[in-house]
Amino acid sequence: MASMPEGFPDVDDEGPEEDLEELGSLISFANLEHVVKHIIRKFKSLEAYNESNDAAIKSLKGEIELRATIIGLDEVVTELSQRMESQQDGLHSTKENITLCEESIDRLKGNQTQLEKKLDTVVKEKAVQDRLIRETQDALLDKVSLAELNMFEAKFAGYTTKLEHQQILNALSDYATLDVAERIAENIKVLSTRFDDYTRTAKLEQQLQEVRDWVGDELQNYAKVAQTTSRIEELSVHIKEQSLVFDRVYATNNDQLRGLSDRITSMYSELANDLQQRAMYDDLQETKNSLKKYALRAETDAFQQDCVPKLRFCVDSIKAFDERLRAQDDAIQRVDEVLLDKAGKYDIVIINSRVEQCLQKEAAMKEFHMLYDKLERFNKRFEDYVEQESKRLDEFRPPDYGPKFEELNQKVALKADKADLVEMYQLKANRIDSDELAKLQDSQGSYGRMGP
Repeated sequence: MASMPEGFPDVDDEGPEEDLEELGSLISFANLEHVVKHIIRKFKSLEAYNESNDAAIKSLKGEIELRATIIGLDEVVTELSQRMESQQDGLHSTKENITLCEESIDRLKGNQTQLEKKLDTVVKEKAVQDRLIRETQDALLDKVSLAELNMFEAKFAGYTTKLEHQQILNALSDYATLDVAERIAENIKVLSTRFDDYTRTAKLEQQLQEVRDWVGDELQNYAKVAQTTSRIEELSVHIKEQSLVFDRVYATNNDQLRGLSDRITSMYSELANDLQQRAMYDDLQETKNSLKKYALRAETDAFQQDCVPKLRFCVDSIKAFDERLRAQDDAIQRVDEVLLDKAGKYDIVIINSRVEQCLQKEAAMKEFHMLYDKLERFNKRFEDYVEQESKRLDEFRPPDYGPKFEELNQKVALKADKADLVEMYQLKANRIDSDELAKLQDSQGSYGRMGP
């Protein structure tokens, strides 16, 4: 097909226009040119459409690369789930700490109740000791001087011996005087009035109930960070205040015990001084010699039977008081150990700061749902776009010109070659010669008709 258009201009240059018309009658170049131009336009439109599709695909690839991949989203989801698990672990640990704080408060409450009971028993024991000391003081006041003793020798001839009297004195040396006991009672009263300033059991129970109600309401749908932090700080401050209060009570009890021991020691020294101010040994010896003849065993036994139970009661009360003090010291030491095992305020502040940096579960789930919805919409739009583009490609796809080209090739094959046309052109006569020949024939014909 390409050789034919190139050959015909040479023929046009060499020959006249009639030859071109004859060749044009053999091949329809106008139709062929129209078909070729139509095919070229179709191919150009297809090329432009393909270029636009390539540009759109490149832009889509760029947008897809800019979008987050599914693997990246899975990593983000994994990281957020880990953070949520760590946040839930922190909340569980916070709940456990709150439970431990409540248990420690309950233990402190029980210890406070025990201390109040012990103080009541101490007050009662102090009253008993006051009564015994008064009786002892009254017994000491009943003593007389040496002159009066000489006057009543005959009357008190039946009294006890010096050994028994010394035993009684040794037994009395373990007890305090009346003024010391009164001072102890006054100090215990002051100590009992101080406990009025502390929180009572009912009020503490009410506060604990308020704390439990508050914690239950707040932890229904996960506690808020600010409120949980403030409440934990309040609880820590309250626990520290209670620990300080019990430390002060413990210190005051120790001070009072030391004061009691000092006062008892001074009381013993005063009692020894008072005994030294009594009759001398020679006088007592003479009194003993005289009392051996006049001592009354029945009165001595009655006096002993009256005093020994009281003295034993006093000794047992003091022993019980010492045991209670030891138990109180052990309880306070256990409370101190429990308080030392608790977390500090700085640790709680660090935990709260880390909890604030974590993402809340509801917000994370909302963001994940939004991302999933966007991905679903994007996938749906991409599938719709691919389907529409495939339909558009089917619409703009050119018709199949293969059969037409084959028919055209067959027709072209039936046409004459350029060499054959040139040879035929050379074999043909010129128009001028043909005109002269025609004229000559005409003239010969006219001559022939004229001859006869």
